[in-house]
Amino acid sequence: MGYYEPCREFDECNRLIEEYFKTKQYEKCFQGHLALAQEGYPLAECQVGYFYYEGLGVEKDLTQAFIWTKRAAEHGDWDAQCNLAEFYEEGVGTGADPELAKYWYQQAAGQNHEQALKKCRELGITLEQQES
Repeated sequence: MGYYEPCREFDECNRLIEEYFKTKQYEKCFQGHLALAQEGYPLAECQVGYFYYEGLGVEKDLTQAFIWTKRAAEHGDWDAQCNLAEFYEEGVGTGADPELAKYWYQQAAGQNHEQALKKCRELGITLEQQES
């Protein structure tokens, strides 16, 4: 079983990736994900943040990338949590904030996100600190 439970929105995200992203029809892929993101689906919110970050199918906009990534992170998406931590660490679309970066790495690591777990080890954040 994957990270996301099977549902209509998950199936639609996968269809959009297969049909549009893999064929480099980024604008259609972005628009489809945006519709799902506006409904509050975390995976789509994370993808919208990625599209804005990379400028795929939409003009590159780091502020919008931050906004959508934060929204997905707050809705529990582990990739978005790790990405948001990087945004705070590097000041992408927002001011740099090392404490918020650590917080979001901890959130993702708490879901066993491999990259976040590695980053927590690098930053000296122990698993016990994640509980506080």
